[in-house]
Amino acid sequence: MGHFMTRTDHKVIFTALGFLAVILDNAPRHLQALRATTFAQLIEAFCAASVPDAFMSEAPEAARTTETEELLQLYIAELRDTGSAQLSHDRQTLLGMYDLLLIQRIRFEQRAFYASGHDDVLANRILQLAEERLQREQHS
Repeated sequence: MGHFMTRTDHKVIFTALGFLAVILDNAPRHLQALRATTFAQLIEAFCAASVPDAFMSEAPEAARTTETEELLQLYIAELRDTGSAQLSHDRQTLLGMYDLLLIQRIRFEQRAFYASGHDDVLANRILQLAEERLQREQHS
C-alpha cells in the first residue's frame, strides 16, 4: 500500500517550488508572492495533467473522517453517560478514532503550553522533539 499525498501536501510543494523559482529569477519584492502563486498554479496544473493518478481524490477520505468523527462523538457520549461503551468497528475506523483523539490531546496540550510556556522552555522542547525525530529516522 503506497503513501498518497493529500491535496494540501501537493499545494505546499507547488508553492515552495514557486517561491524557489521566484527567488532564483530575482523577481522584484513587490511581485514575488504573485509570481510564486502563479508558478505554483502552473506546476500544479502540469502535474495534474501529466500524472493524474498521483492526485487522489480527498472526497472519500473526508467522508470517512466525518463518519469517524461522528462515531467517536457517539462513543464518547455513551462512555460519559453510562461509564462504558462498545468499540466494534473495523481497523481503519479504530485507527481514525485513535488519530483524532491524539490530535485533540495535542491541541489541548499546545493551548496550555502556549499560554504559559516561556521561550527557553519552548526552545528546549523543540530540541527534544528534533532529537527524537532524528532517533526515529536512524532506526527506520
